[in-house]
Amino acid sequence: MNPHSHAATGGDAHISQYNDRNSSRDLGKESQCHLSLAQQINSASRKGHDTVNRLIMARFALGLQDHRLYREGILSFAFVYKSFEEEWAALLSSESTTVDPRIRNALQRLYSIPLLRTPQIAKDLQYFYGSTPFSTEFPTTPQRTAYVNHIRNVIAEKPHVLIAYAYNYYMALFAGGKILGYQMSKAKGFFPEHYGMTEEERIGAGMNIFNFEIEKGGEIGLRDSFKGALLDLESTLTMAEKNDIIEESEAIYSKNVLIIKELDRLCAHIIATTTITTARKQLWNDTHKFLSFFAVLACFLIGKHVINYL
Repeated sequence: MNPHSHAATGGDAHISQYNDRNSSRDLGKESQCHLSLAQQINSASRKGHDTVNRLIMARFALGLQDHRLYREGILSFAFVYKSFEEEWAALLSSESTTVDPRIRNALQRLYSIPLLRTPQIAKDLQYFYGSTPFSTEFPTTPQRTAYVNHIRNVIAEKPHVLIAYAYNYYMALFAGGKILGYQMSKAKGFFPEHYGMTEEERIGAGMNIFNFEIEKGGEIGLRDSFKGALLDLESTLTMAEKNDIIEESEAIYSKNVLIIKELDRLCAHIIATTTITTARKQLWNDTHKFLSFFAVLACFLIGKHVINYL
């Protein structure tokens, strides 16, 4: 009997197991290759969505109690939209000569003025802040500043990751914006009474984030046009570029969580003065956290609603 036969057999078994594991990885990579970029983004970000969703569902009921909470949250995300939309326009301008023409063409194919949210959010902010001063020129809180800097820096380094921001933030609104917008419109006493507006006018003035300035019923066509453009341009992206886009989509969750936690702190003083019921105040005291409605909107929509909708 060969004294090394047992060891050899064990070694063969180990090699076999090693090969099996690597084969599984290869099969996983191969299966991912058969998915569209949008599907890969959804798959990679599902865990992040579930984590954020758990945070949100514990706080969602608080979101429509006071419009001051909403406007603080929407201000945070106004900086997000403003940052990547400004970078997008700059990359497409005739003065931009540093971006790869291939990437520039891809970004041009996705670009659509009705998609842009910065002008729409500005209208909402003007309504909700009224005579109270506010500014979207430069962020002044730590997390808002950090996120804006991250967006501008990462897009400057890798312009193609702008696709991650456009896909996640726009498709989120198409996926579930109407649902949450409907809940918002039915919240009694939520829309502030000023400018002599009727109730219908107040609701319209504060929900521009959900409205795309196109013909009635055209949202589906706008959404499908974006999705079709993304599908068409995939073949022009390298594997490394696609991976960058997927990774940045995951990073969006991490950044949103930091924004949410900052909003918890920023909104604490509002909770102390708002007309929230005793039970809800107790919920606040128990959790020591608050998530503004727009933070709910931005993070709740990015993920499961997108996955189910596309």
